[in-house]
Amino acid sequence: MLYVAQQQQILTKSMESYQKVLGCGKEDLGLLTGNSKQGDRKYVFATVQTLATSLDQFTPDSFDYILIDEAHHSAADSYRQVLDHFKPNFLLGMTATPERTDNADIFNLFGNNIAYNIRLQQALQEDMLCPFHYYGVHEYIKDIPNQYAVGQVNERFDVTKEDKHEALNAWIQRLIDPQRVQYIIDMLQSHEDLSVPVCGLVFCSRQEEASKLSVLFNARYNQQAERPYRTVAVTSDNASDRDQSIKLLEQGRLDYIFTVDLFNEGVDIPCLNQIVMLRQTKSSIIFTQQLGRGLRKAPNKDSVTVIDFIGNYANNYLIPIALYGNSGDRDVVRKNLQQQSIGLSSVSFDQIAEQHVLDSIDSADLSAMQLLAKQYRQLRNELKRIPMLMDFVKIDASLTYTLANKKDSYLEFVRSRERSLSPAGSADKTNPITLHPTDSRENGALKMVTATLLRGLRPHELVILAYLCAIPTPKPEVSTIEHEILPYEGPQTPVTMNIEELKATLASSFPQSYISNKQCSQAFHVLDLTYFTAKNQERFGGAPLIQKTKDDSWTLTDWLSKALRSNPTFATFFADTVQTGLVNCRRRYQQTDNSDNGQNRGFIYGEKYSIFDIMLLCGWENEQVPQNVGGYRLDTDTNSLPILIKYENSQYGDRFLSTGEIEWFSKNQRTLKSNEYLWLLDNAESENWPDAHFVPIFIRRKQEQRETTYYYVGKADAISNVHPDHNLDDNGKELNVVISTLHLDKPVDPQLFHHLTGRSAL
Repeated sequence: MLYVAQQQQILTKSMESYQKVLGCGKEDLGLLTGNSKQGDRKYVFATVQTLATSLDQFTPDSFDYILIDEAHHSAADSYRQVLDHFKPNFLLGMTATPERTDNADIFNLFGNNIAYNIRLQQALQEDMLCPFHYYGVHEYIKDIPNQYAVGQVNERFDVTKEDKHEALNAWIQRLIDPQRVQYIIDMLQSHEDLSVPVCGLVFCSRQEEASKLSVLFNARYNQQAERPYRTVAVTSDNASDRDQSIKLLEQGRLDYIFTVDLFNEGVDIPCLNQIVMLRQTKSSIIFTQQLGRGLRKAPNKDSVTVIDFIGNYANNYLIPIALYGNSGDRDVVRKNLQQQSIGLSSVSFDQIAEQHVLDSIDSADLSAMQLLAKQYRQLRNELKRIPMLMDFVKIDASLTYTLANKKDSYLEFVRSRERSLSPAGSADKTNPITLHPTDSRENGALKMVTATLLRGLRPHELVILAYLCAIPTPKPEVSTIEHEILPYEGPQTPVTMNIEELKATLASSFPQSYISNKQCSQAFHVLDLTYFTAKNQERFGGAPLIQKTKDDSWTLTDWLSKALRSNPTFATFFADTVQTGLVNCRRRYQQTDNSDNGQNRGFIYGEKYSIFDIMLLCGWENEQVPQNVGGYRLDTDTNSLPILIKYENSQYGDRFLSTGEIEWFSKNQRTLKSNEYLWLLDNAESENWPDAHFVPIFIRRKQEQRETTYYYVGKADAISNVHPDHNLDDNGKELNVVISTLHLDKPVDPQLFHHLTGRSAL
């Protein structure tokens, strides 16, 4: 057996572990390094550097088993020399971070055969790693240089070399300012366990900072140990210096090792009980690597403390992505910050640090093509084929809509990525899907199911399509979904569905959904396109997906039935989008089942909705032009009046009076005799008023600039203090308005209230 790693320290500890597992004697184990030449042993543990220069000593079949540690380096030349030379019966690569920052494909080097895959969050929940307690504290330095700050994407100094050198020196002086050093020490002491001697690793932004901070720490008093701090800086790739420092740390003769990135990987220090991050997070991969240094279990080690000093950095949004996953939706990333635990681990931020992260999330563009292309390429390398949306569901469901919506459909996104990955005129022979051309009707259908159904806002249309198209329905347990390439060959025999059958299917498969005749009727008209405006009918290809039969049932249109049978590319991506929409819908409902955030007619508290979503879920017979909706619209057919508020960003004075009350202004030129107020005030004093008046309220954030969606904050269960008033137009002319107080069915929770208004709950 051959075990390959980069550092001798890893090899030495691996030898100890393997000896216990194999039950062999020491004479069977050998080190092959710069200082040891025991390559003739039964079990050889070699540094890749020494092995790459000693390959002439071995035949290709010298080893039956070869294990590569830190396998994400396998694309490097030294590793490739080793992998190309040997022909073992069994080759295994091990890594905690298979995604490389240089986008190299390491999966192909191991035959794209993944023996086992477990991510940080799952490993923590299954008690495979030592729990951690993460503390995000604000950085002492308040005014971060522009190239690092939120809103800045250029990380280079736009100055001359001389000015750059001067600015860099000035920045280093601020990093080692005595007041900052004392602040760091104060934070470390306030979060450490006084009963356990600290054994820490400090990651700095640059070598000068690490070296000088170590000197400054050594001149300060360690209150826990009742002596001066004992630290060293390890900034060079000298194995003996590094190993000696690790040994001193393990023996308790050092409190901290200061470093930059030498300890990101390739070291094994199980006794570490504190990780300190004094640099901005530029990569979720590096964050995970540095966090992972402390997650090895060890005797008498209950947990590891992680203290992250967070400045106003543009990349702070990567912190919750690294901790929780979910990288496709800014709102999901934001909500994850409210979670205070991952298994037995805890996560907390001080108020300033949390705001730095929230500001970064607000500025981040998670739909940037560069980010999405990277996600696509990584999964494609892993699967060695075009990944479908259902493949992304398994790793990060929040990405599915973001990927598909980047273009008109996920198929169009895939076409764009495949063109960039494959040289012109070449064919990817490893890909089991041939991307056939699609016509305007097929493209329109994919665009429609992407825009309206993929997010799974409700199951109605998805259930209809799955039944009529004979699309396999995903199992409720998302983790057990089996999704093969080309599992779908289109409908074999025509089938029909009517409203009663749809209602019965929904009641059985999605009992949480809002089931009414109007909603079900509307769903059929969405699929025959008559629900949409003429502009959107044209946008979605102009060809209905279903048609009505003589017995008031519905069936597929001839063109769609034929397209699903004759064009495997269209059929595969159409079915994949429907399946993913069903999974996303089920996930939405599962989340409401597991929380206090219920739903009203399909609207989920705290979720975001566009005007188009709101019209759809209200069950209106026809889609309206958004301008005709304005801030609200009464639909007497469904007894609904959705109210859309741009908080503190309009000509009106709509505002929260409390977390449960909103002062609401009507549109201009309205009186108590206007239709909406005759409807609103009908039986307004009765406790049954909410049963006949569905008034869902949606609010767009004050700071929102990137999106046009609104948060659902609940429905009004009463209206009071209704009185006429006046507004002034741009010319100072008085206009009639009506002001009233809307009483929400439940108070807005403090986190959402602060997110919407920028203020603490009233």
